[in-house]
Amino acid sequence: MKKQTEYIIIVNGRPFFGVLAPSAVSVIKNEAVERFGLDAKIEVLVQTTEPYEPSAVADDSK
Repeated sequence: MKKQTEYIIIVNGRPFFGVLAPSAVSVIKNEAVERFGLDAKIEVLVQTTEPYEPSAVADDSK
């Protein structure tokens, strides 16, 4: 697994949709405006997931 970035669209404090392509964010935001109106509070959270690499973790067991 390689590093992955997900864009999570939050509308009025609740998760609405998540996408992997940054180009899709504006499309989903436009859909949220159509569905919830111009007064909706729309936020985009960026979540990055990186693979676990045991060799990169410090060994504190010594």
